[in-house]
Amino acid sequence: MSSPLGDVIPAELLQPAIKAGRAALRRLDDDDVPAKLRKVAAYQGGRLPAPLRKAVIAALDEDEWLRQKAIEELAATDPGAAGSEGAAALFLLRPAGWEFELGRRVERFAQGRAEGRMAELDGRVAAAKRREVEAKRRWQEAKRRIKELEKLRRDEVEAVRSQLRELREADRIEDEQHARLVAELEAARCKAETAHRQEVEAAETLKQRLRKAEEQRADVEKRIQSGSQVAWGSGDPIALARHLDTLVRTVEADPALLEFTKPPAERAWKLPPGARPDDRNSIDWLMRQPLPFTLVVDGYNVTFRLSGGPDSAARDRLNEELSRFKLRTKTPVNVVAVYDSAINPEVETGVGPGGVWLRFTRDGLTADDDIRSLVADSEVPVVVVSSDREVREGSEQFGAIALWSEALIAWIQGR
Repeated sequence: MSSPLGDVIPAELLQPAIKAGRAALRRLDDDDVPAKLRKVAAYQGGRLPAPLRKAVIAALDEDEWLRQKAIEELAATDPGAAGSEGAAALFLLRPAGWEFELGRRVERFAQGRAEGRMAELDGRVAAAKRREVEAKRRWQEAKRRIKELEKLRRDEVEAVRSQLRELREADRIEDEQHARLVAELEAARCKAETAHRQEVEAAETLKQRLRKAEEQRADVEKRIQSGSQVAWGSGDPIALARHLDTLVRTVEADPALLEFTKPPAERAWKLPPGARPDDRNSIDWLMRQPLPFTLVVDGYNVTFRLSGGPDSAARDRLNEELSRFKLRTKTPVNVVAVYDSAINPEVETGVGPGGVWLRFTRDGLTADDDIRSLVADSEVPVVVVSSDREVREGSEQFGAIALWSEALIAWIQGR
């Protein structure tokens, strides 16, 4: 052979021969081991490294004595055996034509190894293709998922933008409504101030006319009682009649003036011009009335606005204030505070401080029902204090004056 067999014959094919050579070397004395094989003999591991395997193959090829020792250690000596056993026997025994037979076996071994390598590579290629297909599938899935996420993000962004648009539109509408309401309230305030100013002016004019009419009436009565005709000019009956007609026309020119020229007992039971039902001046006007009347107060309706609750402390405060009102009126008045027993069922009806009558409803009646019943049954003029519109309107149907709770509260807080 023109080249070292270690480079031509695969070591795997001659593995039994290498094993037999190592066994033969181990049986030799250290001095008998060739110098180039001492590393092989001293190696204590399992499979020899490639350089040592080549050294054993070269020594077996060149040294017939060592080959004979290896043949003695060879387990199988049939050159016709398949695989590495037959190849090792051919290499060590060297029958006729062994080189060609060993070359064919090397060729078949190389071809088989190449085919195995090809099969392995094909397997790797197939696995790589499967991985590629799986990677493509995952990539497509990732693309689909990205599209879904992008769509979801766009939908969420659009939803947020839509909400912002709705909020802005709601804010705009609310601002417009607020501005319109403020403008309406401002216009109403100006109108109310103008009306109030006109009412004050009219009331002042009315007072002046009233004083003048009363002075004229008193002067007429005085002169009639004295029998003097001097104040009436010449004493002509026709001139006197004309003077009286002028006085009557002066009084009848204004119904409100006519009303205040009547004796107090004949005047209508209503607030004077310019007095508002939610203003404390209405309470002051009540205190100056010369005729007896009954004041009916919606108790809890007032306490909630005055003290913020329906407890006993709030009731006591209102009852004390009503007692002060009763003591300060020009004429004796009957003051009744009506409370709903559904809110405080443990209290009883009775006389409170200063003679104020504390009335707690029973038999399922509400304070509203009891107030309307009191107004309907009263034989004297009645004033009802409540911010409940139904209570006020129901009381006015029976001729009562209806004031707001705010009027009484303003009197209490401003006295």
